Amino acid sequence: MKKIFILIIILIAMPISVFASKEVAMPLNVSAVKESEVYNFEIKNAKDKDIIEIEVKSEGNDVKSKITKNVFVKNNKKYISLAQRELDSLVGPSTGYTFRLRFAKNDGKSNFTDELHLGKAPIFRNYSNWAYNDLLKAEELKLFSKEVAKNTREKITREEFAEIAVKAYEIKYKRSAQGSVKQFKDTDNRYVNMAYDLGIMKGKNREKFAPRDHITREDYAIVISNLFKLEKSKDLKIKDAKKISNYARDYVNNAINGGYLNLDEKNNFDPKREITREEVISSIVRHI
Repeated sequence: MKKIFILIIILIAMPISVFASKEVAMPLNVSAVKESEVYNFEIKNAKDKDIIEIEVKSEGNDVKSKITKNVFVKNNKKYISLAQRELDSLVGPSTGYTFRLRFAKNDGKSNFTDELHLGKAPIFRNYSNWAYNDLLKAEELKLFSKEVAKNTREKITREEFAEIAVKAYEIKYKRSAQGSVKQFKDTDNRYVNMAYDLGIMKGKNREKFAPRDHITREDYAIVISNLFKLEKSKDLKIKDAKKISNYARDYVNNAINGGYLNLDEKNNFDPKREITREEVISSIVRHI
C-alpha cells in the first residue's frame, strides 16, 4: 500500500508534458508569389531545413495531392519552392491552385494553414490533362458555353455540339447565319437552326432534331466533314469497319485522314461510342 501511495505522488508530480504530446505550431504569416515557372512561399516562423508538407489542389479539376519540401534561407528569409512541372505532375495542368501548408517535424505535424489561392481558376472544370491546352485556346475563342464548361468530360449533346460547330464555322470562315427560322419541332435553339442553315448538321428526320441525344464517333465524323469541308480520301484499314454504318464510312475515312479522329492501338475506330465534350473541343480547336 505504501509503495502504491508513493507511486501516485510521483505520477502527480511529473510534468503534464510527459503524457501529452507537444503541439507543433503551424506555419505563420505565409506569403506566396509566382516567379516565372516557380511558386515561392515565405514562412516567417520557419527554420532552415524545416520540413514542410504542402497540400495542393487544382482549381480546375479539384484534384488533390501532397508533397514535402525543405525550407531554405535566402536574404535572411525562409522559403520553400514548388516548380510548375512538379504541380503538373501532382495534380495536372491548371491556371489556378489552392495550397495549404504545415510543418512535418520529427516530433509531430502541425495543423494546416488556411487556404492560399494563386493564379486564376479556369472557366472549364473536370477536364483530362491531355485536353488542357486545347480547352484554354477554346476558352479564349469563346467556343463553348458555361454549361459545357462545368464538366468537359461529360458526353456532348447534339444541341451543345451545334453551338460549338457554328461558333467554329464563324471563326474559320468569317460568315454565319441568322438561325431565326425554326427548323425542328423539338427545339427552338438558334444554334441548331444555324447549324442546319449552314449545312453542318441535319435532324434525325425532317421534324425531329433530338437536341438532348448524345453523338457517336461516326456521326461526329459526318459533322466534322461538313464543317471543315473535307474531301473524299483514301480508304483506311479499320479493324472494326463492319461496325461503321454504311452512311458514315466515307466520312469516317475523311475525318481520320484529316487528323480529326483516330484509331486505337488495335486499329479499331469504335464508331458507336458516344463522344465527350472535351474530345469534340480538342478535335475542332486544333483546326481553326
